[in-house]
Amino acid sequence: MLVLSFATGLIAQTDEQRAAQEKARLDQLGAATKDADAEGWTHRGAFGLDLGQLLNINPYPGSGNSRLGLGGAIQYKAHYRRQALQWKNEVLFNFSAERTGTGTVSAGSDEKNPFRKALDLLQFTSNVAYRIRENSPWFFAFDAGLRTQLLNSYVDSASQVIYLRQLRLTPYNTNLVSKFFSPALINIAPGIQYSKTKDLQIFLSPLAGQIIVIGDEAIANLGVHGTALKEGSTTDYERSKFALGAYLKTSYSHTFFQRLNVSSELGLFSDYLDQPQNIDVAWVNQIGIELFKGLQLGLAINLFYDDDKVNNITDFNSPGGISGQGRRVNLIEQLLLNYTRSF
Repeated sequence: MLVLSFATGLIAQTDEQRAAQEKARLDQLGAATKDADAEGWTHRGAFGLDLGQLLNINPYPGSGNSRLGLGGAIQYKAHYRRQALQWKNEVLFNFSAERTGTGTVSAGSDEKNPFRKALDLLQFTSNVAYRIRENSPWFFAFDAGLRTQLLNSYVDSASQVIYLRQLRLTPYNTNLVSKFFSPALINIAPGIQYSKTKDLQIFLSPLAGQIIVIGDEAIANLGVHGTALKEGSTTDYERSKFALGAYLKTSYSHTFFQRLNVSSELGLFSDYLDQPQNIDVAWVNQIGIELFKGLQLGLAINLFYDDDKVNNITDFNSPGGISGQGRRVNLIEQLLLNYTRSF
């Protein structure tokens, strides 16, 4: 009876602790919701890490090589709310690179084995909305966005593999194919926005502008970033292109079971001036499962399609996994361990 009483006391204590922890979690969730509804500025930052490392010293023949993979995502959100005015800003940077093997690229060379680039995406979005009248779900709104990359990309002429630096020695022959603001895609759109709840927003602009900018002339002349040939030339390309059309963006975010965070944003653009039936798509999705306070296991799945641009065509049976270029959907998946903090 003494043992049973002791065990019952432990079970009751454990239940009380669980109840206290659950209450603390609900209080934290309520505080976060209250902060989101409060006036003034609210900030939220997240850092995700994708690390794959293997050190293999003096390996047996056929047992493999050392490997180092570096990647991650940095996200920052700043929201402002004052009476009928709402202003949402977000910066997102995704990056991933990998190096397999160590040492130099060839005998007699001092060049170290290079890093391959897997992902480089820098994105900024801003949305200003003003409520039409009190308690109305409709807003006058202005939406702006920028998408580019941060680091230089060098493509190998034989394998089509992308490297982080230029190499002009056997077996590599790389050339600069893109860099910061070469290219860059800029969206500017005034319109109307519907937001019945804080989880769902629908924005529509019947007259939106989209600009492709290529800061480097040599990169523009590659002819793969969406601009047209200059008049009278067969080799030189314009360094910018302007499109005017309709833009629709929907955003959804919600927390299920106090642990599962889901967010999705879909943007669709139709160019009135050039093949309006071909829709540009930007679909960004994030799913996060909270492991501990502020620490999440996150999955990002993003999809992009731009009718003006050509992509490398993935072919697992071709050298370097690439078989030519064409208009294709770009699908990006990334698994991250995220740390998130509101302040």
